[in-house]
Amino acid sequence: MERIIVVEDNLTFSGYVCRLLESKGFQTVSTSTCNGARKLFAKMREDDIVLADMRLPDGDGLLEMSLPPLLKNLRERMARHETPIYERQSVAFREIDHKIRLVAPTNMGVLVLGENGTGKEHIAEKIHTMSKRAGKPFVAVDCGLLSKELAASALFGHEKGAFTGADTAKNGYFDMAKGGTLFLDEIGTMPIDIQSMLLRVLQENTYTPIGSDRERMADVRIVAATNENLERAIKEGRFREDLYHRLAEMEIRMPSLAECADDILPLAEFFRERFSKELKKETKGFSKDAIYRLRSYRWPGNVRELQNRIKRAVLLTETPVLELPDLNADSQTDIRITEKTPDILPLKDENSEREAIANALQACNGHREQTARLLNVNSSTLYRKMKKYGIR
Repeated sequence: MERIIVVEDNLTFSGYVCRLLESKGFQTVSTSTCNGARKLFAKMREDDIVLADMRLPDGDGLLEMSLPPLLKNLRERMARHETPIYERQSVAFREIDHKIRLVAPTNMGVLVLGENGTGKEHIAEKIHTMSKRAGKPFVAVDCGLLSKELAASALFGHEKGAFTGADTAKNGYFDMAKGGTLFLDEIGTMPIDIQSMLLRVLQENTYTPIGSDRERMADVRIVAATNENLERAIKEGRFREDLYHRLAEMEIRMPSLAECADDILPLAEFFRERFSKELKKETKGFSKDAIYRLRSYRWPGNVRELQNRIKRAVLLTETPVLELPDLNADSQTDIRITEKTPDILPLKDENSEREAIANALQACNGHREQTARLLNVNSSTLYRKMKKYGIR
């Protein structure tokens, strides 16, 4: 049952709100002061909801007095989920979702492998969101930007005066992610010296900020990702094998977009609708030629490239239907056919209709709405003709 924390100094109004919420099936708990709110927030559950008065007797307002860290965390969590996400339905991604559901509730380390643009950070965020740490920070670190000289300070923090230029003490990423998830992106680029430090932290669950003699508990869940071949990096001495085994208690391999042909057109439609709303443009789909090219192109930049091309096309199109030139606009690489696709003829006579429908379904990977659009007929006409010819 969802619990609602009511923070209100008008006891009559607070009582009315609590009774109303309880009549709707919610559990409530209330307080009338900032101090009482702090005590409740210290024991706050992940799914608790807060209704708070902005002015209380013992503070200048709950926002200013008590909640900045909590609200900042809530804003960050909301921001990550404000952008709609398309849940991919290809076989490969259903298997990945199954792994995520199994590993998310545990505290196991997860290593996500895959090419650039395949959505590794999205997978890391999904693991965090489905974990027991969901109400805590999710901190993403690009290990490729960590210099050998400053990486230890960035990860573990430092005390004032620890080195030249350390004018103030500073928390590191492990502090920022306390209680939550630390996502180490591009872990394959981490300097070997820093790998040794990270391994020690993972083994002992403690770390020491630079210039300090006091250890801190490493209360984080590590999810790492890379597009590197770590087996090769281990053989070449660029990556520690013992660290690899620490990170890869569960390994998730992200397939390229070309390996998931079933996802291309649904993703393209998802991005078209999303960016049409965002850019305030009216679009109604893709031309036959554009659909052809979307399915046959190899997508070396994976989902990120598809997303960028669709966004650019929505912005630049002068017609409701996105054409091939829109998808190629301002891009260094044209979308070209890289594999043979079946001929798709208009539905004109019974002799050619069955073959045309079958070819269009193949080109659209079985997605009927896209097939109807490709054949330039409405969905009901397509369904009727599929039934007529026994096509499933």
